Amino acid sequence: MSTQDFDAAVNAYREALQSMLKGDSTPVLNLYSRRDDVTLANPLGPPHVGRANLEKASAAVAATFADGVMQFEEVSRFATTDLGYVVAFERAQVRRTGSDETTPMSLRVTTLLRREEGRWLVAHRHADTITTVRPSTTTSET
Repeated sequence: MSTQDFDAAVNAYREALQSMLKGDSTPVLNLYSRRDDVTLANPLGPPHVGRANLEKASAAVAATFADGVMQFEEVSRFATTDLGYVVAFERAQVRRTGSDETTPMSLRVTTLLRREEGRWLVAHRHADTITTVRPSTTTSET
């Protein structure tokens, strides 16, 4: 597979993420691995492992959004023939379910994709809200 195939998969995933902000996790889930080792580490808690847990967590997050638009600020990208990653900031203006107010949301994200049966699928996503320099004291558990 070419680098173009990897780039196209990343672009498709970014387009699908827009649907999450409108309350629909299905397009994103269609681009995730179906393997048991698929993982999602979102900013709302510990990592989710396995397809069923990923589906449940993604649907719960999507349900918190009513509308929004996301932009991507890429930091780094690399791919081999079977594995690749993208590090980026995802910056959005979102309207949460039950609110008329639009608020900013920024995430630092690492996404790993792997080739499975001839197509690139997301195998892992880690997202957190650390988008600026912070002191080491912010790493303490609360």
